[in-house]
Amino acid sequence: MPVLFANFIDKLKAHFIGVVLLFSFFALSTNFASAQAPGMLEFEGKTTKDGKTLSGATVIVFRNGTIEQEKIKTGKNGKFSFSLVFGVDYKIAFSYPGCVDMHLMVYTSKLPKEKNNIFPLYVTEVPFFETTNTSVRISKYKNPFNKVIYDGKKGFMDDEAYLAQFTKDLLISQEEINRILAEKAAKEKAEKDKILAAEKAKKDAEEKIKLDAIAKAAYDARLIAEAKERAAELARLKEAGNNKEVPVDQSMETEAIRLQREKEAKNLMAKKNKEIKSNYENDLLKMVAENERVAKQKAYSKQKEVAKTNTVIAQMRSEADVKAKSDKLREEQKLKKKELLANQQQKNNEIRKLVEAAAFAERSVRISNQKTLPDVKGYKQKESPNFAVSVDEGMVKTTRNTTVTQGKKMDTYRKETYFWGTVYCYKNDIEIDELVYNKEIAFFSAYQNK
Repeated sequence: MPVLFANFIDKLKAHFIGVVLLFSFFALSTNFASAQAPGMLEFEGKTTKDGKTLSGATVIVFRNGTIEQEKIKTGKNGKFSFSLVFGVDYKIAFSYPGCVDMHLMVYTSKLPKEKNNIFPLYVTEVPFFETTNTSVRISKYKNPFNKVIYDGKKGFMDDEAYLAQFTKDLLISQEEINRILAEKAAKEKAEKDKILAAEKAKKDAEEKIKLDAIAKAAYDARLIAEAKERAAELARLKEAGNNKEVPVDQSMETEAIRLQREKEAKNLMAKKNKEIKSNYENDLLKMVAENERVAKQKAYSKQKEVAKTNTVIAQMRSEADVKAKSDKLREEQKLKKKELLANQQQKNNEIRKLVEAAAFAERSVRISNQKTLPDVKGYKQKESPNFAVSVDEGMVKTTRNTTVTQGKKMDTYRKETYFWGTVYCYKNDIEIDELVYNKEIAFFSAYQNK
């Protein structure tokens, strides 16, 4: 073998061994990751209403009942589909404007680990109905209308016991409908009467306040009139006293009686004023207390709604962040797998080109070394070798069998290539180096092509 070709083969051998080891490492890593990848449930369905397909319905998938994973709208045909990875439970909610909100549960967390690599298909139909429908017991839809469970074999099925219990009294009879409508009408009438009674009580209280104010004004006017009459009487008595002398004792008695009457009238007026003022203040205090209670109730309800809204917003933001991170990680894993596959394909192509180049170089060197033609005297032509190839592709390895027959001599070559990249070569069941195998196979292949 020429020195130039020997050096080239040594370099090729070193490079080939390094590439094979690297290829084997990537193949093992990829196959290990693939072996650990879980299966998933293909969930498909169709939304309907009154027996016709319903488009534009909203379908939301929640992981573990709270974390929103996916939100889709049904198309023109009312169909929807998505994939559910095993290992967790799912709540699938369905909604449409004017219709009753519904949901079902899919339980995959209890799937046995040895069954985690299956890919079953589940198909369902979701019938919508309006919230004004009186023939359906709408209150039952606070619970899931169906539960999908693993059948213990190879697929998922409806929980028949739960479905039978759910649909047992789902439809309402005409007698019950009439009773419900009567109860609803009675309840509405009671609420209406309560509102009217409250309005009447409020109106009566306002009317009483007005009447009390009018009575107080009339009483004040009467007191003023009496005071004026007493002043006129005093003026008249004074004028009469100036015109006629009155005995001292009689005048003192008359003055004492007048003062006693004025005092009694003043006390009576103060008592009535105090009573009117007390009633008026009590009514005002009641109105103020009622207004404060209503205001506090409204403020409490508003604070409660704000706190609830803030909690929901925070939870939605957290779930959105988790979903964004999971989507990003999933995309990065997809890109990494694509790059690994592209690198493996490129390395395989490079290895094939190197082997072809080595065979071509060896043939070229042999041809260049033949400087003179051999003597044909006494030359006996050798029989052309027969070259037969068979390939057996298995799940773990691919076996390539090559049989070379030349006269009475027969050589058998075998090359075993495992899916993780390891290669073993044999000649007549004796292991040989892969470079030797490639060299001899290339020689016979070139000879056969002639």
